Parts: sequence; structure tokens; C-alpha cells
Amino acid sequence: MPCILQLTRRFDSRPIPPASPGVRLRHFAGPGDVEIWLDLRRRSFARQKLGVRDWDAGDFAREFLHKDWWHSEAMWFAEIQRFPFQSHTAVGTVTLARRGDARNAKPVVHWLAVLPGYRRRGIGRLLMATLEAAVWDAGGRQVWLETHAQWAEAVRLYRALGYRPAGE
Repeated sequence: MPCILQLTRRFDSRPIPPASPGVRLRHFAGPGDVEIWLDLRRRSFARQKLGVRDWDAGDFAREFLHKDWWHSEAMWFAEIQRFPFQSHTAVGTVTLARRGDARNAKPVVHWLAVLPGYRRRGIGRLLMATLEAAVWDAGGRQVWLETHAQWAEAVRLYRALGYRPAGE
């Protein structure tokens, strides 16, 4: 059984998203983004065991659209333009969720995913800092997340960003 790590980070000042040349961020823009997100999830976590089957649009709706905390501005996509004058391609995503009752809901990182070929290029840092800045702008000073202990690459990223076990 995988060991789940619960991590958190407190902020003393507003997180500043790093410059990431060639990468643009946008929010969830409607039904067409469901398939984009599902593809990012499938490809980003291809080496990890996430369940017994691929997700479909119904799973996406249950995970996001049917939640009280959901709104399109809480999901970001990182996109690149592969060749001049071509459309942008999504290479990463992250969502800000809320856990707990409405008055005391904690901001939570939900499904950070970056395609393997685009990792270690600052895209995960950009997505995380953007989410953290949104938390700050909404009055929050702390963010929580969960990850699997055996996902060493994710754990290294979160630790490098200042996340520590929630019990510390």
C-alpha cells in the first residue's frame, strides 16, 4: 500500500511566479479542456499506478465540476507553442481545491501534472507559484497537498519549493 505524504507550506510574502519563456498559462475554458486534462493526466502519470482504468469525462466531472469548490479560474494549463504560427499545446496543469467546511476550507494543490518530456524546465514551479499566488491574493497564507512517498520526483519538487510534512 502506498504511503501518502501530507505536505504544507506557509507564506510570509506573496509567491512570485517565475519567468518561463515560451510558456503561457490559461484557465480552464470549457468542455474541450476536459479531454486535454484527461490526456495530461494519462500521459503524466503513465508510470504510476493510479487505479484500474483510464478516466473519462464522467470521472472528470465527479473530480471537479460537481464539487462545491470548483470554478474554472481554479484550474491552470501551461501551454507551449511548438513551432511558430502553430497552436499552443498543453504540457502541464494544476488545480486549486478547497478541503473542509466552507468557513475553514483549506487551499489544497489538486492534481499537479507535467508531461515527462517537459519536466525540469520550470513548468511545475510556474504552475505551483501561480496557484500559491492565487491563494495569497484570496487571503490565504498556507497551502496543503498530498502525494505518494514513492513518487520521488514529485517529492523532490515539493521539498525544493519549501513544502514540509504537515505535522512539523
